[in-house]
Amino acid sequence: DFALIIVVEAPEELRIQRLVEDRNMTEEQVRARMASQATDEQRRAVADLVIMNDGSRRDLERAVDQLWQERIHPLLARP
Repeated sequence: DFALIIVVEAPEELRIQRLVEDRNMTEEQVRARMASQATDEQRRAVADLVIMNDGSRRDLERAVDQLWQERIHPLLARP
C-alpha cells in the first residue's frame, strides 16, 4: 500500500519526440514500447496526483518542488 501514487504524464507526441531525440530510439521503437505499457487512462485511474510534463525541465522541477512541499514533506513529518 502506498501513501501517494504520482503519475508524470506528457502528450504522446512529445513523449515520442523526447525518446527519439534523447535516447536515439526510432519512432517505431518508441511506439512499440508505449504499446506494451499501461495506458494513460490506466495510470490516471490509480493515481492520487498527475503532474503534466509538457513544458521545460525547469517547469517540471517547479511542479515537483511544489509537490514535495505540499504533499510529500507533510507525509514524512508524521510520527
